[in-house]
Amino acid sequence: MNFKIINLPESQTDVCLHRDCGEDGKEIVRISAFVINSAGVELMVERVAEFRDVGSAKFFVDDYSERSAKGFLKLCVEEEGIRVGHFAADLAGVG
Repeated sequence: MNFKIINLPESQTDVCLHRDCGEDGKEIVRISAFVINSAGVELMVERVAEFRDVGSAKFFVDDYSERSAKGFLKLCVEEEGIRVGHFAADLAGVG
Protein backbone atom coordinates (compact mmCIF):
# COMPACT_ATOMS: atom_id res chain seq x y z
CA MET A 1 0.00 0.00 0.00
CA ASN A 2 1.37 3.40 -0.99
CA PHE A 3 -1.24 5.80 0.35
CA LYS A 4 -3.75 5.90 3.19
CA ILE A 5 -6.06 8.44 4.79
CA ILE A 6 -7.37 7.87 8.29
CA ASN A 7 -10.33 10.03 9.28
CA LEU A 8 -10.64 10.92 12.95
CA PRO A 9 -14.22 12.19 13.17
CA GLU A 10 -14.05 13.24 16.83
CA SER A 11 -11.39 15.84 16.02
CA GLN A 12 -12.50 16.36 12.39
CA THR A 13 -8.97 15.55 11.21
CA ASP A 14 -7.60 13.44 8.38
CA VAL A 15 -4.16 11.89 8.80
CA CYS A 16 -2.51 11.14 5.47
CA LEU A 17 0.27 8.63 4.83
CA HIS A 18 2.11 8.70 1.53
CA ARG A 19 4.98 6.42 0.52
CA ASP A 20 7.64 8.24 -1.44
CA CYS A 21 11.33 8.27 -2.27
CA GLY A 22 13.59 10.76 -0.51
CA GLU A 23 16.20 12.94 -2.21
CA ASP A 24 18.84 10.39 -1.28
CA GLY A 25 16.86 7.56 -2.91
CA LYS A 26 15.71 5.98 0.37
CA GLU A 27 12.15 4.84 0.94
CA ILE A 28 10.14 7.22 3.11
CA VAL A 29 6.59 7.59 4.37
CA ARG A 30 5.25 11.08 4.99
CA ILE A 31 2.66 11.31 7.75
CA SER A 32 0.79 14.60 7.72
CA ALA A 33 -2.37 16.31 8.91
CA PHE A 34 -3.89 19.75 8.95
CA VAL A 35 -5.12 21.03 12.32
CA ILE A 36 -6.87 24.24 13.21
CA ASN A 37 -5.40 25.93 16.26
CA SER A 38 -7.39 27.75 18.92
CA ALA A 39 -6.96 31.02 16.98
CA GLY A 40 -8.63 29.48 13.92
CA VAL A 41 -5.41 29.21 11.90
CA GLU A 42 -4.87 26.04 9.87
CA LEU A 43 -1.47 24.44 10.46
CA MET A 44 0.14 21.41 8.84
CA VAL A 45 2.00 18.91 11.00
CA GLU A 46 4.24 16.34 9.36
CA ARG A 47 6.75 13.66 10.20
CA VAL A 48 8.81 11.50 7.86
CA ALA A 49 9.70 7.87 8.54
CA GLU A 50 12.60 6.28 6.63
CA PHE A 51 12.79 2.60 5.60
CA ARG A 52 15.38 0.23 4.16
CA ASP A 53 13.18 -1.09 1.39
CA VAL A 54 9.88 -0.69 -0.45
CA GLY A 55 8.26 -3.66 1.28
CA SER A 56 8.84 -2.31 4.77
CA ALA A 57 7.44 1.09 3.81
CA LYS A 58 4.34 -0.51 2.27
CA PHE A 59 3.75 -2.67 5.35
CA PHE A 60 4.06 0.40 7.57
CA VAL A 61 1.37 2.24 5.61
CA ASP A 62 -0.87 -0.83 5.50
CA ASP A 63 -0.58 -1.45 9.27
CA TYR A 64 -0.98 2.19 10.35
CA SER A 65 -4.14 2.40 12.44
CA GLU A 66 -6.56 4.94 13.90
CA ARG A 67 -4.76 4.55 17.23
CA SER A 68 -1.43 5.32 15.50
CA ALA A 69 -2.98 8.40 13.86
CA LYS A 70 -4.27 9.69 17.20
CA GLY A 71 -0.85 9.11 18.78
CA PHE A 72 0.86 10.96 15.92
CA LEU A 73 -1.41 13.96 16.36
CA LYS A 74 -1.00 13.98 20.13
CA LEU A 75 2.80 13.99 19.83
CA CYS A 76 2.77 16.75 17.21
CA VAL A 77 0.47 18.92 19.30
CA GLU A 78 2.67 18.44 22.38
CA GLU A 79 6.02 18.86 20.59
CA GLU A 80 5.01 21.93 18.61
CA GLY A 81 2.99 23.56 21.38
CA ILE A 82 -0.13 23.85 19.25
CA ARG A 83 -3.22 24.87 21.17
CA VAL A 84 -6.24 23.48 19.40
CA GLY A 85 -9.24 23.86 21.69
CA HIS A 86 -11.45 20.74 21.82
CA PHE A 87 -8.94 18.79 19.74
CA ALA A 88 -6.59 18.39 22.73
CA ALA A 89 -9.39 16.88 24.81
CA ASP A 90 -10.10 14.34 22.05
CA LEU A 91 -6.49 13.13 22.25
CA ALA A 92 -6.16 13.13 26.06
CA GLY A 93 -6.81 9.40 26.38
CA VAL A 94 -4.26 8.40 23.73
CA GLY A 95 -0.88 7.16 24.76
